[in-house]
Amino acid sequence: MQKLTKILKLASLTVALCRPSPAASEYVLVNNNNSVANYATLYELSTKTGRLSKVSELRTGGQGFEGVGNLSATQQAISADASCIFALDLHSSDIAAFSKATGYKRVGSYFDQKLISGAEGDSVALSPSGRFLFASYSYTGNVGEWAVGQDCALTLLWTSGDETGVGPLEATPDSKYLLARAGGGTQEYALDEVTGGLTYIGTTAFRAGACARESACLPYGIQITEDGKLAIFAGYAPDARREHMIPLALTARITPQGLLSPAVRSLTVENDLRLSIFPFLSSAAYGGSGTIYFGVTSGGQYNPGVLTADFTEKPVKFTVTNSTVANPQVGNIAVTGNLMVVAQYPNQISVFRIKKNGSLKLLSTTTIDEKGEGLFSLSIFPNTR
Repeated sequence: MQKLTKILKLASLTVALCRPSPAASEYVLVNNNNSVANYATLYELSTKTGRLSKVSELRTGGQGFEGVGNLSATQQAISADASCIFALDLHSSDIAAFSKATGYKRVGSYFDQKLISGAEGDSVALSPSGRFLFASYSYTGNVGEWAVGQDCALTLLWTSGDETGVGPLEATPDSKYLLARAGGGTQEYALDEVTGGLTYIGTTAFRAGACARESACLPYGIQITEDGKLAIFAGYAPDARREHMIPLALTARITPQGLLSPAVRSLTVENDLRLSIFPFLSSAAYGGSGTIYFGVTSGGQYNPGVLTADFTEKPVKFTVTNSTVANPQVGNIAVTGNLMVVAQYPNQISVFRIKKNGSLKLLSTTTIDEKGEGLFSLSIFPNTR
């Protein structure tokens, strides 16, 4: 009976992700970060009601991390055609791969003894073509690059040297560069999408504005505009009196010479939302002008929630327009149309309607009631942005 149930789940997942009209259905892919036995869960998202309906579970065979980590990490990836799904296991330091060609059975779990993950922002990201998977490993301080085979199997191509503060990473939409948090700032690599070759260009740190009160500000999360020319990070730093933190938007221009013109912009404090850790561009903002959202964690002393801001790329400008407190905690956020999905540590997924004024109205909550849960990583598929 268990075998039959598993087959039916895999079949439903295959059908769901192969539907001919992706715009008709949206899905939420979640890395549950379960410390006992990790798995990724796929939910269908109702764009009318905000309800999540479980489609299938993909068991990774590895273990997640027990306890609160850096909530800015993105630890799952799905290729544009849904042919491959990947999930990072934080505790066992492996990446599980699942292939549509085999009904989303697990192809394998990929591990290298020189690459050990932690919980300080370790992330995975696919190149635009889906041919290369990038991962960060905070315990050993490395960025790794894996080649993705036709069956979704992974082969390690390259690793960086030991770096401090590795974390979120992302390839530019034009496939020219890889950005990765490391070395106290953000590193830029030139990317050869044919061979997968990476060439280190340089590291950029954020030391201006409020970040001047620190040695530098650590960038959290990565968003890149559609033209591949501007990188946006979340961050925070002490205020002038060093009494409280203030939320920040960190930006830099992406060029062949490295990340240039690093800038630090203070965001308006609303509802005691101060620890900005995860940016997300709306469809319009991705194109250069529109709404950007910043997921904000509590840090144990401030409110968790979401800051909504107007954004323009030319000239770069952020103006906070609204804010929403979202307990118990905020990790990844993802937006499709006027819906926002929020990973709320340790075991809750919330869906909000984005109102015209930028505030959020709660539509549904889904609780994962299973021992070992440590949820904080999710994404929406297809990426209709």
